[in-house]
Amino acid sequence: MDAVSLYTAVASSAAERSRYSGGASSGNDTAELGKDAFLRLLVTQLRYQDPINPVKDQEFIAQLAQFSTLEELQGLNRRIDEMVQLQLWVSGMGQATTLIGRHVTLELADGTRVEGKVDAVTMRNGAPYLLVGDREYLVTTVVAVR
Repeated sequence: MDAVSLYTAVASSAAERSRYSGGASSGNDTAELGKDAFLRLLVTQLRYQDPINPVKDQEFIAQLAQFSTLEELQGLNRRIDEMVQLQLWVSGMGQATTLIGRHVTLELADGTRVEGKVDAVTMRNGAPYLLVGDREYLVTTVVAVR
């Protein structure tokens, strides 16, 4: 069986699985779909191999090594993403805290300007907010600092 036929068999199997599961997904689709697709490809390859010319052990070992490498790279990517998010949080919080006690001018989306002293900084959804008066504003709305 050639590579195109194998891919078609795996793709149709994945589509069928999605149809029977109602399209429901878990939050970890990328890693799980990769593992699932690999295992389906392996089973399909074994099912349709030529009995006169079977796949050699070395080819399976190479495929397993590639799969293991892919799995490790996916884990590494997740950890790098987490580290970048943490760095952005620390950087944003650090920069915003330097504004505490300073008078700022903020420009809101509708073009109005708000002036006041920054009393505190909070983080929500990874973004720093400044407490000016009794309201919180995104730090990106700051247009002047005195």
